[in-house]
Amino acid sequence: MYECRMRRKADSRGRLPSRLARRRRGTLILELVLVLPLILIALLAAIQFGKYFANMQEISLAARIGGLAASRTANLSAVPGDPVPTTVVEAVNKQLTSVGIPTAAIALEHNLDGCPILLKSPQDVSVDVDLISAPPPGRYVRVIVIVPQAALMPDLLRACGLHLVLPGKITAFSNVFQYAM
Repeated sequence: MYECRMRRKADSRGRLPSRLARRRRGTLILELVLVLPLILIALLAAIQFGKYFANMQEISLAARIGGLAASRTANLSAVPGDPVPTTVVEAVNKQLTSVGIPTAAIALEHNLDGCPILLKSPQDVSVDVDLISAPPPGRYVRVIVIVPQAALMPDLLRACGLHLVLPGKITAFSNVFQYAM
């Protein structure tokens, strides 16, 4: 109905009187001021979570590559807490650095001597293997790649007061392979 009144008040060339045009322009600006921040927050959230989920896929792939390298490594250490073999660390770090993720902490669990042994690189990394999953039957190697959450996603929403990247939070992926050696 408002549109009909506006059409009737238009002059012969189809233009609205300046008073109605200014009121309409003011309404559009007000709508833009109210909606634009919400659109920007949604866009930043989509970018932030998109980057996070893409990097999670890369960590999963790095754990798979590390697990494959570990399953083909001869003479894994039987001393708990020893460092992860360099072939496994290099394979994981090569995959992660190819996509721009800084180096990660790596843990390797195996049961080649009958009981689970946990190797860690760096030595001070804290890993609770029981939370990840139950060990599979038979001889296995499990590689766990641990990356701080802050290294995986940009903190784009911080400017809006939303702190989704919390210090101390980690993202970890594991992959299990049957020992092939």
